[in-house]
Amino acid sequence: MSDFERYGDYNEIDEAPGKSKVGLVIKIIALTLCFSVVGLLALRIISFNYYPKEMKTLYFNESLTSFYNEKNGDISALTQKLRSPYDHAEEGNFIADNLIVIPEVNQLQLSVRYNISIADTLANEYGLPDFDTDDFSKISFRLYKSGESKNEEDHLTGNLSYSFWDRFLMYRYCKLVFDGVDLGLSEGAEKTEWIRIEIFIEGIEKPFMIPIFENNSDYSDFEDYELSAKEKP
Repeated sequence: MSDFERYGDYNEIDEAPGKSKVGLVIKIIALTLCFSVVGLLALRIISFNYYPKEMKTLYFNESLTSFYNEKNGDISALTQKLRSPYDHAEEGNFIADNLIVIPEVNQLQLSVRYNISIADTLANEYGLPDFDTDDFSKISFRLYKSGESKNEEDHLTGNLSYSFWDRFLMYRYCKLVFDGVDLGLSEGAEKTEWIRIEIFIEGIEKPFMIPIFENNSDYSDFEDYELSAKEKP
């Protein structure tokens, strides 16, 4: 075999590593894209199910603290899984969760959250451009309950005694505490079949509404809310 033939063989061997590097780069890019997509999906799921601790636990305002001390910490609370936690089945602008009621002091606590993408909905569907999703002063809440009277004012119940806002990624959260709520769970009290929360945004007349409490023939499942060792005044 001549030297020229051997030289040609060396050239063929040198080309193989080059092709291998191109394939390796393609594999790395493909794997990076796959992990990125999986990571984004995982982050989406985690953020959707995440609530700051303050949104999930019992808040002790003045009235509940007084009751807690009076009972030496021996208090009870109830919770209920919300069947329809969204204001709208498809849009889901607002989501309610973490309902806690203390019948003995007529107190109701819950959390409400929204995605900052709500700004697009408010602009496109409600004609409210440039809504600042971090300007919480533009959002207010009240409770509305079932009743026999046709007068709207007679259906309003409770007063907002505490609110606390928090943020996590694209979500905004609000912890709400209402006192003086007609829960209808105390012995001898008139039954309250349902309570909804009404969420008002400045510039929009009609509120966003979510049913947050049910005690009727269709649904009346309550569970004991177990206070943790840290849940105290």
